[in-house]
This record gives sequence, structure tokens and C-alpha cells, in this order.
Amino acid sequence: MFKLNKRDKVILPILFMAMIVFICALVDIYLGIGTLIGGAAVFFGWPVLKELHIPFEVDKEDAPSFLDTMVLQENFQIPQNLPIPYAVLDIRGHILMYNNKFTEVYANIDDAKASVEQLLRHSGEGEKTLLEVGEKIFEGSLDHCDVVEENGAVGTVLTMTLVDATQKQQLVKLLEEQQTVVGMIFLDNYEEVVDSLDETRWPILSALIDRKLNQLAQDVDGVIRKLEKDRYFFLLKRGRLVQLKEKKFEFLNDIREISVGDHIPVTISMGIGCGENSLEEAMQNAKAAVDLALGRGGDQVVMKEGEKYLFFGGKTGEMGRNARIRARVKADALWDLMGESSGILVMGHKNADLDSMGACMGICAIARAMDKKSHIVMNEVGVGIRRLWDKMEKSGNFTNLTIKTAEALKMMDNNTLVIIVDTNRKSMVESPPVLDAAKRVVLFDHHRKSADAIDQAVLVYHEAYASSTSELITEMIQHIGKKIRLTNIEADALLAGITVDTKNFCVKTGAITFETAGFLRRNGADSIRVRLLFQNDMDAYKAKATAVRDAELFMDNIAISVCPANVENSMLTAAQAADDLMNVTGIKASFVCCKVGNTVYISARSFGDINVQRIMERLGGGGHLTVSGGQLQDCTLEEAKEKIRHAIQEYLKEEA
Repeated sequence: MFKLNKRDKVILPILFMAMIVFICALVDIYLGIGTLIGGAAVFFGWPVLKELHIPFEVDKEDAPSFLDTMVLQENFQIPQNLPIPYAVLDIRGHILMYNNKFTEVYANIDDAKASVEQLLRHSGEGEKTLLEVGEKIFEGSLDHCDVVEENGAVGTVLTMTLVDATQKQQLVKLLEEQQTVVGMIFLDNYEEVVDSLDETRWPILSALIDRKLNQLAQDVDGVIRKLEKDRYFFLLKRGRLVQLKEKKFEFLNDIREISVGDHIPVTISMGIGCGENSLEEAMQNAKAAVDLALGRGGDQVVMKEGEKYLFFGGKTGEMGRNARIRARVKADALWDLMGESSGILVMGHKNADLDSMGACMGICAIARAMDKKSHIVMNEVGVGIRRLWDKMEKSGNFTNLTIKTAEALKMMDNNTLVIIVDTNRKSMVESPPVLDAAKRVVLFDHHRKSADAIDQAVLVYHEAYASSTSELITEMIQHIGKKIRLTNIEADALLAGITVDTKNFCVKTGAITFETAGFLRRNGADSIRVRLLFQNDMDAYKAKATAVRDAELFMDNIAISVCPANVENSMLTAAQAADDLMNVTGIKASFVCCKVGNTVYISARSFGDINVQRIMERLGGGGHLTVSGGQLQDCTLEEAKEKIRHAIQEYLKEEA
């Protein structure tokens, strides 16, 4: 092809311009002079403009690619003899050249666009990304390559290589499927079932349970062994685990339906552990999973792989297990730990409610009976306990009872006992720095155990069946050897804690709930004074009515609403609105949001048909089967409602 040297590139434009000027001068002398001036300006000004390199907006799709130049097309050669698919792309991902092997993978080059886009999103310099093309799997990678023209200009191209990894990935999948998975199975309510059965019937029921579990192992080519009267050990291949997951672990229902007469339904908890490196790791994961399943109320399967948890089942309410015996044992252990400590710090969850505060005051009453100094760690007084706080201040008997985080950290030593109440989540405690600094921790809670639960406690009294933490603390107060004298305000606070979490003794109440309420009544609690702690002002009452009125129905039986922000205690008002919405015929679950600062708080309620705890866990919250809550940071109320809808849809899809 004809090429111009640098001298020709200068002379030819000058000759061409001179001819144009001559023709124009023949027509009109002034036209010729104007053309001469304009041509000179363009000729001598263009090099200056090139040096300035003034940018201008160009549509990316229309911008000329460096690789479209004649120099590259003539001088760059694709290595056709490479045994792997290979292509050259411009910096935007447009395919320019490729070898024959590439066309064997992509018969139509347009089909490669999806793979290129995937590589551009996920592949770094030389990093491999798995690409599925038809029935094959390739390891694709992109590399940057600089190309230099004859004039010294430098451009960048991308080289795309594909390596067939189909067999390799099949082997990886096969090895994963052959990996051994460890399972641990517990009968949740063994002793309660035995107590409710005639002695002659228990062997029959036990044999039926064993038969069901052995059939389960046989169906998935697994092995199961009975370790104790209420515990089993289970081994299976990971590939068969998919079969159980697809069926949503329906054997939970099969076990629950076993009956040999009039007795409490049998439920089981199963923990499944997967280990990437060893059976020991799988075993530890299985133990952690079954502990979590039991802590969440039982009747469910929890699967743990690495740090990830998956939950299945959990459709029934929590069941009590020898509550009086456990309360007596925990009370004795707490008494000993408090007696050995140099100081006692008590704290509940952030945005304390009456249950959290009541439990804290109950612990402080026990410490007072031991002549031990105790403090409640509280950085600010929430609106949920404002009326109780005013009563405490007015009485004058609780001066210096509460301290802030900085003061608590100063007085802590290795022998300080930190007692956490009404939460088991590290992120939800009133003061995470105090928890982190503690060497000795005690935990009392009634919420279902969460995946990020506090795990360094030396004593745990965690009963998901209990109505409230105030109920647990009151139980222990009854069983401690030394008589604990409660003040009227402490008794009121504990009774208020039970009242708020049971929705006036309507939700999650058992025989022990009423017994503890009777004990508190005998020790100075007054139901009228307690009711005054729940009074709303007119603005809050109107806000609750507005939230109920403006509720929208989602999927015909789920109410979602927003609490107005012009009330002092919008979180409590939202919770009350969620309770009131459950009184509407046909409503199976309710979700009410309110915004405080940059945080959206969600109150969720149900009658048990819908597990609101599972829904709230998808949003970072938690709670119980019928009463749960959560928090969303830095989002609007509309965004929060949309997230709630999405979480509900995911839950219902999983349950289908």
C-alpha cells in the first residue's frame, strides 16, 4: 500500500492549498485573500491544537478504538497454532481478533459477549474466572498488553484465554459430594414426654423414633448410632445432603406425628456440620449447630459450614424442660460466682425496655442481699423505661445505680463479673467494650439463640420457652437459699418486664409465668402501678391509631405499616401498633416500622403460622416465633418496607 513520508505530508497540503487560493482569486480577489488567510490559520494552528489536546465529549460506543488503526491490523498476528481458545479485545471488551479454537467454543462470536462481560466484572490481571459455555466449563482470564505503533503511540489491548476445566470441575464436585458430613440429633423434650406417658408405652414410642431415624439414614445411604437415650450420631455423604434439603428435612414432621397415646409431641433438633479440612472440623461445626438449634427452641435443623448457618424447620413454639430444677441449679451457680467476684456489672440490650431493666434490677437485688456492690451499665435512658426511671429517681433509693461505659471500664478488673440479660447477641448489648473487656461473663436470656451469640460466658441460663428474662430472674430469686427482699419498685419492674413481653399475659405464658407473677405480687408488686408504666400520651395514642389505619395488606394476610415520627416513643408505639394489628380478622402477621435518627426499627408479630423470627433474621434482627424485631441502618421507610416484603417472599418461598 502507498505510504507518505514526513516531507510529503508537509508539501502536498501546501500545494493543495495554493491551488484552492489560485482558483478563488480568479473568481474574486477578496475571496482569494480570505481563503489564503483561513488556510494559513488551519495549517499553522493545527499542530498547536494537537499539542494542547483539548478533550471533547464522545459517545463511548462511537469512539474509535486504538486497534482499528491500519498499523495494528497489518502488523499484529493472532497465534493460530495455540491449542487453547484465544482472542484479542480492545479496552472496552470488543472482540477484534481470535484464533480457530475460539470459534470452536463460540460458533457465533456474539455469543461470547456474555463471557467477556463476566470476565470484565470479576477477572483481575491474570485471575481465572469459571465460565459455563454450553455443557463445558472454562477457566477464563484477561491480561493487559501494551501495543506500540511506528510513531511511538502506545495503546492497550486485552488478551482473553480459555482453558477447558470441565473434567477438573467434575472431579471437584465429585470430591465435595463424597465428603463426609457429621450430624448430631437430640430429642428436645425427652423427659417431659416420658413423664406424660405410661411406663409401658415409652419403649414402644422409643422404638418408633429409632425406626424413623434408621429409615432416614437408610434413605440417604448414611449411618446412625444411638449414643444415649435422647442422643444420636449421624454420618452421611455431602451429596446426599442435597436430597434432605430439597425435602426441607420433612422427617421433622414425621417424628412429631409419632403417637402411642395421649402425650406431648416428640420433637428433635439436628445439627449438621461440614468440614473443609477434617472430620474434627465437621464435628465441631455439628456441635455448634445442634447447640444453636436447641437454643432456638428445638424442632429444627441447623446446618453450619465455616461461619455460615442455614436454618430449616422451627415451626413449633418452644417447650419447657425441667424449669424448676434448672432454675435452682442456675441460682446456686450464680450465687457462688457473685460471691467470688470483686464487683458486679449488669447490662441489657441497647434501647432498654422494661423486661431488660426489670431483669437488671432483679440481679442488683440479689447482689444487695450478698452485700456486693453492683451497677447497671447504661449510657442513656431510653423512652421505653422513662416512667420507671422517673419513679426510681423520685424514690432516692437507686442513686448511683447506673453508670456509663467509661466509668465501668475504669472499675473493672480480672475478677469483675459482667452479667448480660435479655439478649444473647454481641452486637446488641448496651456496651460492647465492657463485654470485650470482661474476663467472667454470665448470660440470662429468653430469646432464640442467634448465630452471633455470646460464646465466652462461664454461666448461661438461656431458656427460649420462658416468657421473659424477668421471669427467669424471678425464678432464681425464689430458689436462692437466702431470702431476697425486693423493694416495691423492683417488684413492679420485674412484673412490668413479664407483662410487656407476654402482651398482658396473652403470649408465651405458662404455669411458671403466672407463678412468678404471683410471687412478685406477694412481694410488693402492684398491677395498677405497673399499668401506669405503660400509659401513652395523646400524641402516641393517635400515632398508634394512624399506624393501624394506614396499614397495607401484603399477600392478603400480612399487614405492613409505618408509625408516624412525631411522637416521643415511636419504637414502643410501633410495637403496640403491631400488636393491635393482630386483632384484625384474617391477619396472620404484622410488621410496623418507625424511624429514629438514621435507624429504622421494625416490630414484627404473628400467631405462629408465620415465623417472624426467621423473617427478621434475614434483616439482621431476631426474636421469637411470634414476637421479633430488627433494625436497618441508613435507609428510608419505603426502602425498609420493600426489604420487609422481599424477606417475606423469600421466607414463604423457602417454606413452600
